[in-house]
Amino acid sequence: MINFPGKITIEACEKAIAQMINGETTGDLHLPVGTAGYANSFGGLATAIQAVNTWARLSETRKLELSQRAASDEIEDIIKRPHKFVAAMFAKSISRTNQTECDLRLQINAAAKQAIEQQARSQLGQQRGGLCWFAFVDHSSMGFDPNFYIAKTGAIPEPRQPEQFKALIQKMISKAIAAPGGGRDIHANDLDALGRIFYELFLNTHEHGSRDRRRSVWLKPGVRIIYVQGINLRKSSVLSTIENQPVISNYLSAVENYFPSERQHRFIEISIIDSGLGFYDRWMADQNPGESLSQLSIKKEYEIFRKCFNFRQTSTLKDSKGNGLPVVMHRLTKLGGFMRIRSGQLCLFRNFISSPYSSSEPCTFFDWKTGRSAETAVTLLPKACGVAISLLIPLEAK
Repeated sequence: MINFPGKITIEACEKAIAQMINGETTGDLHLPVGTAGYANSFGGLATAIQAVNTWARLSETRKLELSQRAASDEIEDIIKRPHKFVAAMFAKSISRTNQTECDLRLQINAAAKQAIEQQARSQLGQQRGGLCWFAFVDHSSMGFDPNFYIAKTGAIPEPRQPEQFKALIQKMISKAIAAPGGGRDIHANDLDALGRIFYELFLNTHEHGSRDRRRSVWLKPGVRIIYVQGINLRKSSVLSTIENQPVISNYLSAVENYFPSERQHRFIEISIIDSGLGFYDRWMADQNPGESLSQLSIKKEYEIFRKCFNFRQTSTLKDSKGNGLPVVMHRLTKLGGFMRIRSGQLCLFRNFISSPYSSSEPCTFFDWKTGRSAETAVTLLPKACGVAISLLIPLEAK
């Protein structure tokens, strides 16, 4: 039995991934009712979704067990929390603890269908407090939300144009800013940058995070999640949360020094998570479609990751798309942002205040565990499923 953490932080969810990969816990997934932590913890929710994805790929039974609480609504709880929603979409059976004979899967699937239909009618998606999120269930007809896709007769729907993504990110960010309070609306130029970032990351997950080894085959099962949330990261109030995250602590110090009188500790987090092959396996499947995927050294995996990240890079950055993510780094430098990427056995980051990106350089990253340049050494981690990319953007104070 895998006991999923009730407090959602990067550390807690990475521990769960390690236990799954190392075989310490196997089989059924136990989800506690209620979740805490991710409203003031960068990247925790993205890591929780990736941990659920990892469980789904490893488990043969995909049996989901929910805690029993007399005064709680387990179905509402699982539908309204993104990582639990993903677990439900992967599960073959869903029951309450000690009530395995009562399968809730049909009820939860009906509630999930209704939630996805409602998200399609709102530019905020599924909104809860300062969290706005969209789910794409790629193994069903629910993988093509009309906010993001244009329907094509007799063909797979295609992503909308950048202006639509800009409108979506504007709505979600405005709602997310209002929750923690204290932040001004984002300037038009910054909003343009965020709209392009959002568009590029979505194209990346659409083209690479939704497909099986053969690109013509969509993953079954497969789920993608996009979310935006407003979070407070004032050092004095989140010290216990970031004490195991020195890279985040260093970034907060950089924000203080870079914006001494202009900004407070209110941030927007933008995350996109898929249940696909990950950078390394996607690259290997494309290069050697008929061969089995054999894991190379962690150094080689990082080299392949960098090839993926620089793919289709241009000198002007105007034509970068899909895996051509340098355009994202270019705009994050303008915004004073932060990026964390978890894929396969890698966990990488870049602080764009301390390490601004120049279009003349190849994309380079730093190791999450050591804080050092990944060009010299990178930490081997338990292999997580899919890709999770999380961005942190400081907001201008009122």
